[in-house]
Amino acid sequence: MKYLFITLCSVVSFAATDLPLAHLDLEMMGSEYQPLMRSHSRDDGEENNELEPIMAMGKKFLSWMKLINENRPEGNKISLSSPQNQPGYPINSPRISSPKIILDLFEKLQIELPQNIKGIILGNLALTQNPPVSDSEFIAWGIKIDEIYARASRWILQSPMLWGYAARKHDDIRGYYYLRQVPQLEETLTNWKTLSEETRKQYEGWLQGLCFNGGDTESICSDNLNAIIKKEGHPLTFYRTFLKEGQAKWDELFFITAKREDIVWKSNSSHLLKTPFTNPKSQEVLNFLKVNIEEEWRWGNWALNLDFIEGGYETTHIVFTPGATPHVNTLAGSTITMDANQSLAEYHVRWTIRHEFGHTLGFPDCYVEFYDTSTQEMISYQVDTSNLMCSRRGKLQEKHYNELKRVYYTP
Repeated sequence: MKYLFITLCSVVSFAATDLPLAHLDLEMMGSEYQPLMRSHSRDDGEENNELEPIMAMGKKFLSWMKLINENRPEGNKISLSSPQNQPGYPINSPRISSPKIILDLFEKLQIELPQNIKGIILGNLALTQNPPVSDSEFIAWGIKIDEIYARASRWILQSPMLWGYAARKHDDIRGYYYLRQVPQLEETLTNWKTLSEETRKQYEGWLQGLCFNGGDTESICSDNLNAIIKKEGHPLTFYRTFLKEGQAKWDELFFITAKREDIVWKSNSSHLLKTPFTNPKSQEVLNFLKVNIEEEWRWGNWALNLDFIEGGYETTHIVFTPGATPHVNTLAGSTITMDANQSLAEYHVRWTIRHEFGHTLGFPDCYVEFYDTSTQEMISYQVDTSNLMCSRRGKLQEKHYNELKRVYYTP
């Protein structure tokens, strides 16, 4: 999740400023969007009214789940949150959203839903204290319902800011990514005239992406590429010129550029990194932090340990605010804010604290989201779905350990 969160109400009002846009975790669930929707000021007139039936469906389903769980003991509650249920949006299969796409998904769901579920969430039947189907089937349908509700919520929250998300198209690193997959790329580019028209067109799009990463307009990038091909018969010079732009955008997603000053990792404790953390004065929260963070942040014989102390504001600490979207106040910041209304036992909450702690160490998010004005669609993808800082499917990787060592280790 974003290391610096700006509330949606404030973001909508600063159209003429340079403040950052809210950037919400791509895999947020309906229950995480719900408090944002409650506080969101609807000033978009008739726009997005077509999504209201989806919003009503999602809210009713969440109320239904709440009623069911009120009558169940711990360990037997219905939950849509698990490692297996995270959708993941790989770079080669991004999520594409627009009102039409979301409504098409909603129409398909209405056709497929069992009548005993459809009659309640889309009809006038009363909520029941038990699911009308098996728990596993109820969860499976619940995931589909919640995904559409979450996508509609996201679109409504972001649609007043499409101008800002359009500017983020410069962050699209798919050109760099795909070009790196081409074997013997420079030789292939040199033999430009032997490639099929379809292949050349595909490569042109990727090459222009490198140039666009550097901040030029799409038309300038296209003109420059065509001029070099006309002059030299191939785009190799263009590729070599702009490769550094794509590389820089890629590196921004994985390198630590802001570091903490209170972490000391010396050679006499090379296998252990002790990190100060303010004692939360709650055994439940302390256990939650220690179990999740220390379980995740280890590699081979190396381990990170939390050193609970009576720290001040600059020491890493956790605060719980009802309805808050989890975030850290800045990269390498000290304040981790979590939603007080979410159970610490939920998978997405346990994953979130592991991820947000990464931001306190200086790691950025590694996912990309922008608005494509040519198609009028929002494009979202995670650069590596197996990476803890990219996706809820992700885990700590060796590259995290190596980057920590580069930044914090003192021989």
